[in-house]
Amino acid sequence: MKRKLIIHVGMGKTGSSSIQKTLRMARPQLKEAGILYLGLMLEHTKLSGNLSWHQVSGWRDYLKEHAKGSDIANRQLSDAFAELDAYLPESIHTLVWSNESLFDSIQLVRPALQAISQHMDIQVVGYIRRPDTWITSAYLQWGIKHKTYKGPLKSFSVWSKDMPYVVYSKASSWHALVENSWFANFDAIPDVSEHFLKSLWPDIAPGIPMQRENDTPSPAAMALFALHNSLSVGQVLPSEIEPLLIKAGLVGEMQKSHPYNQLLPEQADVITYVENNWEEVERINALMKEMGQPEFDVSTPRFKDYSTSQLDINRAMMELIVSLAREVDRLKSRLDAQESRND
Repeated sequence: MKRKLIIHVGMGKTGSSSIQKTLRMARPQLKEAGILYLGLMLEHTKLSGNLSWHQVSGWRDYLKEHAKGSDIANRQLSDAFAELDAYLPESIHTLVWSNESLFDSIQLVRPALQAISQHMDIQVVGYIRRPDTWITSAYLQWGIKHKTYKGPLKSFSVWSKDMPYVVYSKASSWHALVENSWFANFDAIPDVSEHFLKSLWPDIAPGIPMQRENDTPSPAAMALFALHNSLSVGQVLPSEIEPLLIKAGLVGEMQKSHPYNQLLPEQADVITYVENNWEEVERINALMKEMGQPEFDVSTPRFKDYSTSQLDINRAMMELIVSLAREVDRLKSRLDAQESRND
């Protein structure tokens, strides 16, 4: 009997990190039930061949392999699954691959999946988010927290012009490639990790703790990301300040810092964005209806106010400074004590 391969493809900003953390933390329970979580790029498995992309951050390396020739990357991927199928014990009946980058990239893995389907039963699952909540979450993540572009920080109205809501063609392409697939309405689900587990394995889901990852920081913290990222003309990773909002990072020419609240979307901006993508919403609703999922009701677009006050920003800055000052004092005390012992 063929093994089952479940591929969770995203889309982005639909709780993929929480699903992945839940699966990662529950690997022992899942394995006991015959389910093996492979990770983002099969990093939780042993593979021969020293593949450059065989690591948690390997998607970019996979893209580099694909740039050398699509047959190279696809052959590596299909061979990797063939190797897994050959050496895994029969007690492992289900494999799970989760990578939200796949949602936008079906053309990069199509030949590999077609080859894999010869010896595994593939099921594709994913989540679709309505345009108003998606574009706001995406802006906070990639427009502010992770500055993915060069130049000054862009306001929502400027940044969103280059972020069209193109979802139907991608979801329908996955549905056409893998008949056994479903996409659920993310906005109708209270806890996406719980929904994922209960939809696939209702018997074991109750015994698995749900995890949360990559939640949107508080408005004051987001304002600090904006302030820090305005110091650089280039791209800025969240890790530069995320661990303690940690590094001052005064690198490059100082950019003018726009008032944080003025960067954020107004309710009228979100309404306009939904109106501009109305046809896409109608196509997605048709797909949701076909799959027995609740449809998006965007007749009244949702709007969440992420604005903050200067007082809250100042308070957060003061807490950060005090925390760092205490840490410096502790380290200085240890150093002084060490020097005294050496004397």
